[in-house]
Amino acid sequence: MKNTKIIWIFFFLLFLSCGFKPIGKIDRNQIFIQDVNFQGEKRIGYTLKNNILLISNKSSASKYLAEIKVVKQKKIKIKDTTGKAKRYTIFLNTSLELVNLTNDIKTGKTFIRNVDFDVSKDHSSTLNNERNAINNLIQKISEDMINFISFSGLN
Repeated sequence: MKNTKIIWIFFFLLFLSCGFKPIGKIDRNQIFIQDVNFQGEKRIGYTLKNNILLISNKSSASKYLAEIKVVKQKKIKIKDTTGKAKRYTIFLNTSLELVNLTNDIKTGKTFIRNVDFDVSKDHSSTLNNERNAINNLIQKISEDMINFISFSGLN
């Protein structure tokens, strides 16, 4: 019994000092985004701007200007026999362009996501379904943008 405790303590101390880091763990405060400009859907643009500015660090040496372009499309996916829409698909096409303010190097990427939502019997429930679907899309695209900024080695 004592030998197993000693072995566990040995392995614990060994893993503490080995410098192990999880793969997805990156310092997200590696750049400073001085300004974010956006075109397209204002509500979506403001939310994306606020989410991106959460990883900005004023004390970072890398300073960037961000440009976000948002295009939202809503299309009917399924119709019933009378021609009324039963399900919609919302496409969100967002492009992010980062300009390094010290050497004017541009880096960019386009993020495309879509989501479906059902039409309810009353109009207010349908609007709530659409709003929730858009919020989910915004959250996913924000995560994609933050991962792109973090993993692209912009610092």
